[in-house]
Amino acid sequence: MGDYGIKIAKAGYAYDDGDKRLVLNTAYPFLKIKAHGTGTLTLSGGSGNKTVYTHSLNYKPMYYLWVNYLNTNGTEIEKLRLTSWRDYLGLGAWSYYHSNSTTTTITLDVYTGFSGSETLDYIYVVYYDSIT
Repeated sequence: MGDYGIKIAKAGYAYDDGDKRLVLNTAYPFLKIKAHGTGTLTLSGGSGNKTVYTHSLNYKPMYYLWVNYLNTNGTEIEKLRLTSWRDYLGLGAWSYYHSNSTTTTITLDVYTGFSGSETLDYIYVVYYDSIT
């Protein structure tokens, strides 16, 4: 890397003590945010899917999507977790929280072992950078 740009060191260190002592160094590339937002997904019969974000990038962008998840009694837990993941509820049922990126959309799919309806909150960040 060239020795240029802005360098901010951790408390107690100088900017020239080495890269491991820096909290910011503009000589390295940064992720550029395309969009971010929040929303809700209403489950019907314990499952649901939704297009979270539509874009015109024409490639699969890098993204993060966090969603609140269901407790063992079927109520929403106010704790965001990254998708994709599966969780065994201890009731003989799997929960499935999955997101997917295409060249035009980012979607969220949720399946739980519950038969009721619940609304889950989610947060997303989409970057200009490609997944590949």
